[in-house]
Amino acid sequence: MSDKVVNKLFGKGLGSAMNDILKNIVYMNYDVEQICEELKDINESVRVGLYLMALENDLDEIAIRINNANKILNEERKSKFLEYYEKGEAQRFLASLGKQDKISLMSDLGIDGSLRERANMSKEKKEYYKVINNSIFKDQELDCRDGIDRFVTYKKEA
Repeated sequence: MSDKVVNKLFGKGLGSAMNDILKNIVYMNYDVEQICEELKDINESVRVGLYLMALENDLDEIAIRINNANKILNEERKSKFLEYYEKGEAQRFLASLGKQDKISLMSDLGIDGSLRERANMSKEKKEYYKVINNSIFKDQELDCRDGIDRFVTYKKEA
């Protein structure tokens, strides 16, 4: 399978692993539910990479299934966050997510807007923002390997 775009974005090692996953999905002709099961423990950026890889290889039907699975998994992530939040265990849930997945979660929750937009959010949504933003900030303090961090600044909420 051709994987030029994915190799440029993810590197050859991860690209090769993604290629193996995609080959398995194609060979087994997984439906959306089976793709969800296959990809449930994989971060969203890799899932999107699989989608791009399927498109690049003219596997349009598989790409659609991967995209639909990604939407389902994102909705499940959102529901789980809200469930953990209600139990007072949001940090426990967030500890299992990478920074990009946390940023995506903010988008799914509708809390990734500008400062002006956040000012008009409900008290609950402001608290979601604070919890996730603080988790991202803590990740940056602990792990500065991601070169993007030099260009993106998160301010710790008081």
